[in-house]
Amino acid sequence: MYDDTKWGNDMYLREVSQTKPALGGNTTLAFVTNMDDYESKILFSKLWDRLFRFERRFSRFLPLSELSSFNRSAGLKTPVSPDFLEMLRIAKQLSITTSGLFNPFIMPALQRAGYVKSAMTGHEDDQQTNYSDRVVVGIEELEIGDNWARIPFRTALDFGGFGKGYIANQLASILDSSNIQGYWLSLSGDIITKGHDEDGNKIYIDIQDANSLGKTGNWVIECFDEHCGIATSGTFRRAGQNTKDPWHHIIDPSTMKPAKTDIRLATICTNNTLMADVMASCAVILGSEKAPAFLKSHGVESALLQCIDKNGVTFEKSFGNKIRQKVLNA
Repeated sequence: MYDDTKWGNDMYLREVSQTKPALGGNTTLAFVTNMDDYESKILFSKLWDRLFRFERRFSRFLPLSELSSFNRSAGLKTPVSPDFLEMLRIAKQLSITTSGLFNPFIMPALQRAGYVKSAMTGHEDDQQTNYSDRVVVGIEELEIGDNWARIPFRTALDFGGFGKGYIANQLASILDSSNIQGYWLSLSGDIITKGHDEDGNKIYIDIQDANSLGKTGNWVIECFDEHCGIATSGTFRRAGQNTKDPWHHIIDPSTMKPAKTDIRLATICTNNTLMADVMASCAVILGSEKAPAFLKSHGVESALLQCIDKNGVTFEKSFGNKIRQKVLNA
Protein backbone atom coordinates (compact mmCIF):
# COMPACT_ATOMS: atom_id res chain seq x y z
CA MET A 1 0.00 0.00 0.00
CA TYR A 2 2.80 2.38 0.93
CA ASP A 3 5.36 0.92 -1.48
CA ASP A 4 6.61 3.49 -3.99
CA THR A 5 9.57 1.39 -5.14
CA LYS A 6 11.25 2.38 -8.38
CA TRP A 7 12.21 -0.89 -10.03
CA GLY A 8 14.44 -1.08 -13.09
CA ASN A 9 14.09 -3.87 -15.65
CA ASP A 10 17.78 -4.04 -16.55
CA MET A 11 20.89 -4.79 -14.53
CA TYR A 12 22.41 -1.31 -14.79
CA LEU A 13 23.26 0.70 -11.72
CA ARG A 14 20.14 2.41 -10.42
CA GLU A 15 18.52 3.89 -7.33
CA VAL A 16 15.64 1.99 -5.74
CA SER A 17 13.58 3.39 -2.89
CA GLN A 18 10.63 2.72 -0.63
CA THR A 19 8.70 5.02 1.72
CA LYS A 20 6.53 3.94 4.63
CA PRO A 21 5.14 5.59 7.78
CA ALA A 22 7.45 4.92 10.73
CA LEU A 23 9.12 6.63 13.70
CA GLY A 24 6.56 9.40 13.92
CA GLY A 25 6.57 10.39 10.25
CA ASN A 26 7.57 9.13 6.82
CA THR A 27 10.69 7.02 6.46
CA THR A 28 12.41 6.60 3.09
CA LEU A 29 15.03 3.96 2.37
CA ALA A 30 16.97 4.39 -0.87
CA PHE A 31 20.06 2.69 -2.22
CA VAL A 32 22.05 2.44 -5.45
CA THR A 33 22.73 -1.05 -6.72
CA ASN A 34 22.95 -3.37 -9.71
CA MET A 35 21.01 -6.09 -7.87
CA ASP A 36 18.07 -7.62 -9.67
CA ASP A 37 14.54 -6.92 -8.47
CA TYR A 38 14.29 -10.05 -6.34
CA GLU A 39 17.53 -9.34 -4.45
CA SER A 40 16.51 -5.74 -3.87
CA LYS A 41 13.13 -6.78 -2.47
CA ILE A 42 14.81 -9.16 -0.05
CA LEU A 43 17.13 -6.41 1.16
CA PHE A 44 14.25 -3.97 1.61
CA SER A 45 12.36 -6.60 3.62
CA LYS A 46 15.38 -7.05 5.89
CA LEU A 47 15.69 -3.30 6.46
CA TRP A 48 11.99 -2.73 7.19
CA ASP A 49 11.87 -5.75 9.49
CA ARG A 50 14.77 -4.38 11.55
CA LEU A 51 13.24 -0.91 11.71
CA PHE A 52 9.73 -2.02 12.70
CA ARG A 53 11.07 -4.42 15.32
CA PHE A 54 13.02 -1.52 16.78
CA GLU A 55 9.95 0.72 16.82
CA ARG A 56 7.77 -1.91 18.48
CA ARG A 57 10.40 -2.43 21.17
CA PHE A 58 11.45 1.14 22.00
CA SER A 59 8.51 3.44 21.23
CA ARG A 60 6.98 5.17 24.25
CA PHE A 61 3.78 5.55 22.22
CA LEU A 62 3.16 1.79 22.13
CA PRO A 63 1.77 0.48 25.45
CA LEU A 64 3.12 -3.03 24.76
CA SER A 65 6.67 -1.96 23.87
CA GLU A 66 9.54 -3.11 26.06
CA LEU A 67 10.22 0.51 26.98
CA SER A 68 6.62 1.08 28.14
CA SER A 69 6.68 -2.13 30.15
CA PHE A 70 9.99 -1.11 31.73
CA ASN A 71 8.62 2.30 32.71
CA ARG A 72 5.62 0.66 34.36
CA SER A 73 8.10 -1.34 36.47
CA ALA A 74 9.92 1.75 37.76
CA GLY A 75 11.49 1.01 41.13
CA LEU A 76 11.90 -2.70 40.42
CA LYS A 77 14.93 -4.64 39.24
CA THR A 78 13.67 -5.62 35.79
CA PRO A 79 15.07 -8.15 33.27
CA VAL A 80 15.79 -6.51 29.90
CA SER A 81 16.72 -7.77 26.44
CA PRO A 82 20.27 -7.41 25.05
CA ASP A 83 19.13 -4.64 22.67
CA PHE A 84 17.46 -2.76 25.51
CA LEU A 85 20.58 -3.13 27.63
CA GLU A 86 22.69 -1.66 24.82
CA MET A 87 20.33 1.30 24.50
CA LEU A 88 20.53 1.95 28.24
CA ARG A 89 24.31 1.87 28.22
CA ILE A 90 24.45 4.24 25.27
CA ALA A 91 21.98 6.62 26.94
CA LYS A 92 24.00 6.66 30.14
CA GLN A 93 27.26 7.36 28.32
CA LEU A 94 25.68 10.12 26.23
CA SER A 95 24.31 11.81 29.34
CA ILE A 96 27.74 11.72 30.97
CA THR A 97 29.48 12.94 27.80
CA THR A 98 27.13 15.91 27.44
CA SER A 99 27.23 16.80 31.16
CA GLY A 100 23.51 16.13 31.45
CA LEU A 101 22.29 18.16 28.46
CA PHE A 102 21.03 14.84 27.17
CA ASN A 103 18.98 13.04 29.81
CA PRO A 104 16.73 10.05 29.03
CA PHE A 105 14.81 10.73 32.27
CA ILE A 106 13.43 13.98 30.83
CA MET A 107 10.11 12.50 29.65
CA PRO A 108 7.89 13.69 32.55
CA ALA A 109 8.99 17.28 31.86
CA LEU A 110 8.44 16.74 28.14
CA GLN A 111 4.89 15.59 28.76
CA ARG A 112 4.21 18.45 31.16
CA ALA A 113 5.27 20.80 28.35
CA GLY A 114 2.66 19.25 26.06
CA TYR A 115 4.17 16.27 24.23
CA VAL A 116 1.86 13.48 25.45
CA LYS A 117 0.42 12.05 22.25
CA SER A 118 1.99 10.70 19.09
CA ALA A 119 2.70 13.27 16.39
CA MET A 120 1.99 10.76 13.61
CA THR A 121 -1.07 11.60 11.54
CA GLY A 122 -3.92 9.26 12.37
CA HIS A 123 -2.48 8.21 15.73
CA GLU A 124 -3.05 11.39 17.74
CA ASP A 125 -5.88 9.80 19.72
CA ASP A 126 -4.15 6.48 20.44
CA GLN A 127 -4.11 5.49 24.09
CA GLN A 128 -0.93 6.75 25.77
CA THR A 129 0.58 6.49 29.23
CA ASN A 130 0.90 9.86 30.91
CA TYR A 131 4.02 10.22 33.05
CA SER A 132 3.70 13.96 33.62
CA ASP A 133 3.22 13.46 37.38
CA ARG A 134 6.57 11.67 37.66
CA VAL A 135 9.93 13.24 38.48
CA VAL A 136 13.12 13.86 36.51
CA VAL A 137 16.38 12.56 38.00
CA GLY A 138 20.01 12.48 36.94
CA ILE A 139 21.60 9.68 34.94
CA GLU A 140 23.44 8.41 38.04
CA GLU A 141 20.05 7.03 39.16
CA LEU A 142 20.02 4.53 36.29
CA GLU A 143 21.17 1.11 37.49
CA ILE A 144 22.40 -1.37 34.85
CA GLY A 145 23.34 -5.00 35.46
CA ASP A 146 24.37 -7.89 33.22
CA ASN A 147 20.80 -8.60 32.07
CA TRP A 148 18.68 -6.25 34.17
CA ALA A 149 18.15 -2.57 34.89
CA ARG A 150 16.30 -0.39 37.37
CA ILE A 151 15.09 3.20 37.45
CA PRO A 152 13.75 4.96 40.54
CA PHE A 153 10.08 4.78 41.46
CA ARG A 154 8.00 7.51 39.80
CA THR A 155 10.48 8.12 36.97
CA ALA A 156 10.31 7.20 33.27
CA LEU A 157 12.75 6.88 30.38
CA ASP A 158 12.44 8.06 26.80
CA PHE A 159 14.82 7.14 23.98
CA GLY A 160 13.41 9.75 21.58
CA GLY A 161 16.52 11.89 21.91
CA PHE A 162 18.71 9.38 20.10
CA GLY A 163 16.56 6.43 18.99
CA LYS A 164 16.23 7.42 15.33
CA GLY A 165 19.96 7.97 15.10
CA TYR A 166 20.58 4.58 16.68
CA ILE A 167 18.39 2.64 14.24
CA ALA A 168 19.76 4.67 11.30
CA ASN A 169 23.24 3.41 12.17
CA GLN A 170 21.88 -0.15 12.47
CA LEU A 171 20.30 -0.01 9.01
CA ALA A 172 23.48 1.46 7.57
CA SER A 173 25.43 -1.51 8.95
CA ILE A 174 23.14 -3.86 7.04
CA LEU A 175 23.71 -1.94 3.80
CA ASP A 176 27.47 -1.73 4.39
CA SER A 177 27.63 -5.52 4.21
CA SER A 178 25.52 -5.69 1.02
CA ASN A 179 26.25 -5.11 -2.67
CA ILE A 180 25.47 -1.40 -2.49
CA GLN A 181 27.28 1.48 -4.20
CA GLY A 182 25.52 4.20 -2.26
CA TYR A 183 22.52 4.87 -0.05
CA TRP A 184 20.54 7.53 1.75
CA LEU A 185 18.10 6.75 4.52
CA SER A 186 15.71 9.40 5.86
CA LEU A 187 14.13 8.35 9.14
CA SER A 188 11.51 10.97 9.90
CA GLY A 189 14.13 13.71 9.95
CA ASP A 190 17.39 11.89 10.67
CA ILE A 191 19.47 10.96 7.63
CA ILE A 192 22.46 8.76 6.94
CA THR A 193 24.23 8.48 3.58
CA LYS A 194 27.23 6.70 2.12
CA GLY A 195 28.75 6.27 -1.33
CA HIS A 196 27.45 7.92 -4.49
CA ASP A 197 24.31 8.26 -6.58
CA GLU A 198 23.42 6.20 -9.64
CA ASP A 199 25.51 8.49 -11.88
CA GLY A 200 28.60 8.18 -9.69
CA ASN A 201 28.22 11.68 -8.21
CA LYS A 202 28.26 12.77 -4.58
CA ILE A 203 24.98 12.70 -2.68
CA TYR A 204 23.61 16.12 -1.77
CA ILE A 205 21.00 16.78 0.93
CA ASP A 206 19.03 20.04 0.98
CA ILE A 207 18.56 21.67 4.39
CA GLN A 208 15.15 22.80 5.58
CA ASP A 209 14.49 26.53 5.73
CA ALA A 210 13.71 27.53 9.33
CA ASN A 211 11.57 30.42 8.07
CA SER A 212 9.42 28.36 5.75
CA LEU A 213 8.37 24.94 7.02
CA GLY A 214 8.21 22.29 4.36
CA LYS A 215 10.67 24.09 2.08
CA THR A 216 14.43 23.90 1.67
CA GLY A 217 16.63 26.94 1.91
CA ASN A 218 19.93 28.08 0.43
CA TRP A 219 22.07 25.53 2.21
CA VAL A 220 23.09 22.03 1.17
CA ILE A 221 25.05 19.17 2.69
CA GLU A 222 27.71 17.66 0.45
CA CYS A 223 28.07 14.01 1.41
CA PHE A 224 31.36 12.32 0.66
CA ASP A 225 31.88 8.58 0.18
CA GLU A 226 32.16 7.79 3.90
CA HIS A 227 29.25 7.75 6.34
CA CYS A 228 27.48 11.07 6.65
CA GLY A 229 25.06 11.26 9.58
CA ILE A 230 22.65 14.21 9.60
CA ALA A 231 20.13 15.33 12.22
CA THR A 232 18.00 18.43 12.57
CA SER A 233 16.33 19.71 15.72
CA GLY A 234 14.29 22.85 16.16
CA THR A 235 11.88 24.88 18.21
CA PHE A 236 8.89 25.05 15.91
CA ARG A 237 6.01 25.62 18.25
CA ARG A 238 2.89 23.49 18.18
CA ALA A 239 -0.42 23.74 19.99
CA GLY A 240 -0.26 21.99 23.34
CA GLN A 241 -1.73 18.54 23.67
CA ASN A 242 -2.44 18.79 27.39
CA THR A 243 -1.97 22.51 27.79
CA LYS A 244 -3.35 25.63 26.16
CA ASP A 245 0.15 27.05 25.82
CA PRO A 246 2.35 26.53 22.73
CA TRP A 247 5.36 24.30 23.24
CA HIS A 248 8.33 22.69 21.57
CA HIS A 249 9.95 19.39 22.44
CA ILE A 250 13.51 20.44 23.35
CA ILE A 251 13.62 20.49 27.14
CA ASP A 252 16.33 22.43 28.97
CA PRO A 253 17.37 20.18 31.90
CA SER A 254 18.29 23.25 33.96
CA THR A 255 14.70 24.55 33.91
CA MET A 256 12.69 21.42 33.01
CA LYS A 257 10.84 23.54 30.46
CA PRO A 258 11.12 24.05 26.69
CA ALA A 259 14.48 25.69 26.02
CA LYS A 260 14.59 29.46 25.64
CA THR A 261 17.01 29.80 22.77
CA ASP A 262 17.77 31.91 19.73
CA ILE A 263 18.25 28.81 17.56
CA ARG A 264 15.21 27.94 15.48
CA LEU A 265 16.82 25.03 13.65
CA ALA A 266 20.12 23.22 14.21
CA THR A 267 21.41 20.91 11.48
CA ILE A 268 24.33 18.71 12.49
CA CYS A 269 26.54 16.61 10.23
CA THR A 270 29.01 14.04 11.48
CA ASN A 271 29.95 10.43 10.74
CA ASN A 272 27.48 8.99 13.27
CA THR A 273 23.75 9.70 13.04
CA LEU A 274 23.16 8.85 16.68
CA MET A 275 25.65 11.50 17.79
CA ALA A 276 24.23 13.97 15.28
CA ASP A 277 20.78 13.40 16.80
CA VAL A 278 21.99 14.15 20.32
CA MET A 279 24.21 17.07 19.31
CA ALA A 280 21.37 18.80 17.44
CA SER A 281 19.22 18.92 20.58
CA CYS A 282 22.16 20.02 22.73
CA ALA A 283 22.91 22.85 20.30
CA VAL A 284 19.35 24.16 20.54
CA ILE A 285 19.50 24.15 24.34
CA LEU A 286 22.84 25.98 24.42
CA GLY A 287 21.98 28.71 21.90
CA SER A 288 24.08 30.21 19.14
CA GLU A 289 26.80 31.67 21.38
CA LYS A 290 27.77 28.48 23.20
CA ALA A 291 26.76 25.80 20.69
CA PRO A 292 29.62 26.04 18.13
CA ALA A 293 32.41 25.46 20.68
CA PHE A 294 30.44 22.66 22.33
CA LEU A 295 29.78 20.92 19.00
CA LYS A 296 33.39 21.13 17.87
CA SER A 297 34.61 19.77 21.23
CA HIS A 298 32.36 16.74 20.71
CA GLY A 299 33.67 15.92 17.25
CA VAL A 300 30.96 17.49 15.10
CA GLU A 301 32.34 18.02 11.60
CA SER A 302 29.84 20.52 10.23
CA ALA A 303 26.83 22.43 11.52
CA LEU A 304 24.32 25.05 10.47
CA LEU A 305 22.44 27.05 13.11
CA GLN A 306 19.47 29.03 11.81
CA CYS A 307 18.70 31.66 14.46
CA ILE A 308 16.58 34.66 15.32
CA ASP A 309 17.67 37.52 17.56
CA LYS A 310 15.61 39.43 20.14
CA ASN A 311 14.58 41.94 17.47
CA GLY A 312 13.22 39.23 15.21
CA VAL A 313 16.12 39.38 12.77
CA THR A 314 17.21 36.03 11.38
CA PHE A 315 20.86 35.06 11.08
CA GLU A 316 22.92 31.93 10.47
CA LYS A 317 26.07 30.40 11.90
CA SER A 318 27.88 27.56 10.21
CA PHE A 319 31.17 25.71 10.27
CA GLY A 320 32.75 22.72 8.55
CA ASN A 321 33.26 21.78 4.90
CA LYS A 322 30.20 19.57 4.40
CA ILE A 323 27.54 22.26 4.82
CA ARG A 324 27.68 25.12 2.33
CA GLN A 325 25.47 27.58 0.54
CA LYS A 326 24.05 26.58 -2.80
CA VAL A 327 25.62 27.94 -5.93
CA LEU A 328 22.85 29.92 -7.59
CA ASN A 329 22.70 30.31 -11.35
CA ALA A 330 23.36 33.83 -12.58
